Amino acid sequence: MKKCLEEKDSYIEGRISESHARRKNSFSTWLKYAEFKLLKGSYALSASGFLNAGIAIEKTNPSIALKTYRKGFEACIKGGLVESAIFLVSRMASLLERRKKFLSASKVYIKMADFCESRSMFFLAADSAEHAAELMRAAGKDISNYQRPAELWLKNADYWAGQKNKADEAWSRRRAALYMEYISK
Repeated sequence: MKKCLEEKDSYIEGRISESHARRKNSFSTWLKYAEFKLLKGSYALSASGFLNAGIAIEKTNPSIALKTYRKGFEACIKGGLVESAIFLVSRMASLLERRKKFLSASKVYIKMADFCESRSMFFLAADSAEHAAELMRAAGKDISNYQRPAELWLKNADYWAGQKNKADEAWSRRRAALYMEYISK
C-alpha cells in the first residue's frame, strides 16, 4: 500500500485531497478538491466538494458561496446529476431569496426546470418551474402568462399515463389545473 501511495496516481491524489478537506473543512480545501474532481470528470464528487465549499463560506461571504454553488450546479448539468443539483439549487435560491433577489432566484429555478426537462424528469421540472413562478410573483411580476409549470405537469401526467399509473396521472393533471387557477388570481 505504501508504494501505491508514493506513486503519482490521480485517484490517490483525489483521496488525499478529500481527506484533507474533510479534516480542515475550509472553503479553500473543499474548493481545491471540487476543482480537482471536476477536471477528472468526477462530477458527483466535484458537486459535493462545491456544495461543502459553499457551505463553509456562506455565512462570511455569501457572494462567493453563490458562485461556488453555481459551479457545482454546472458540474451536475455536465454529469447529468439531477438529484445532486437539487441541493445546490436549493442553496443558491435560498441565498438569493434572503437577499430579496427574487428574479435571480427564479432564474436558478428556471435553469433547473430546463435541466430536469432535458432528462425527462417532469415532476422535478414542473416543481422547479412552480418555484420560479412563486419567486417571479414575489418580485412583483405578472405571471398570468407563465404557463410552463402547467405544461410540465401535463408532461408528467403523460409520463404516468404511459406507465399505466392512473392515480399519479390524475394528480398531475389536477396539479396543472390548480397552477392555472393560481396564475389567474
